[in-house]
Amino acid sequence: MNKVIDGKNYFDVSAAIRAGAKGKDRFPEDAEGYYIERGYVNVDAETMERILKHPFAGDGAIRWEEFFPNNWQYNIDQFDGILPISKMNDPLYVQMCLPHERNAFGNTRNANNNFEVLKKTPGNLTALCAIYPDKTREIPDDAVITLCFGEMKLLVRKNDGNGWVTFVDSVGPDKVHPGPAELGNIYPLPWVLENDPKPVKSYNVGSDKWSWEGDHFEIRLTGADLNRRKFNDPRVNGVVFHAWSTFRKFDADYDIEGIAAGYTVWVKEPEWSGLLAGDTGADCRQENHACVQTFSSRYFIITDQPRLIYGHNVGPKRYDEIMDSKKVCELLGIK
Repeated sequence: MNKVIDGKNYFDVSAAIRAGAKGKDRFPEDAEGYYIERGYVNVDAETMERILKHPFAGDGAIRWEEFFPNNWQYNIDQFDGILPISKMNDPLYVQMCLPHERNAFGNTRNANNNFEVLKKTPGNLTALCAIYPDKTREIPDDAVITLCFGEMKLLVRKNDGNGWVTFVDSVGPDKVHPGPAELGNIYPLPWVLENDPKPVKSYNVGSDKWSWEGDHFEIRLTGADLNRRKFNDPRVNGVVFHAWSTFRKFDADYDIEGIAAGYTVWVKEPEWSGLLAGDTGADCRQENHACVQTFSSRYFIITDQPRLIYGHNVGPKRYDEIMDSKKVCELLGIK
């Protein structure tokens, strides 16, 4: 069921489906590329990862079959997991549609567009960093795990005609080097414990645990931190390391239409490579309203090589109107 397009052989997925093909038979491994005439085809995570390495043609789309829009926030432009062929070379669109590299927290499976930024309401914004240990592989309590951070940025687009700009280019506690502005806290999970009648409070990792090494910020955690030993409370079933960029205020003169954030991170010790996963987002505090998280990115596995963790809050309904992928990728450093 091949279809020749511009001299290349594409497997005709649409024709195969009409002929009754199921599962992976819709996307054979020996195909040069895939043609989907229209509509979208559900695929499992393994198939999605494999086929995205090949060219596609047609007006169709693919969708990871387990994509779940976490829409308890009632965002009107929630990510839907449908990846059109026309967007497959856009890393900002692709990241909205893929499953997490590791399911690090709760029942979340994929990136989500969370609370909206209110119009005509002043407030402030900060990028956030969240890093989770692998629940299936415990490390020794006395182990030292050194997290290394490069740049941390937050971008915005307002309706002022200036397009996407760097809103926060964060520097750390010494106010010189790039990286998270705060030293970072270890929070107990589930989150409700902090507001329980008998609360379990987070703790700061401490000023003696960080340093600047050349061009990056290092923070030293222990296995005991990541194994939740320091909480000594049976209700704690996990932990997360949180850090933020600096906060920046915005006024009500122009509305914020889009937000993107990213930070570079790696683990110094090769033996702990692959044991942590991280995501990003942006916290927003607006006048007379509680602090909310505007989006949560995919979870990326952290290795001993610098890696950019990134995401944004521009959903599919307004993507073509709001997003300037080339500019945002350039500002965040996405290759």
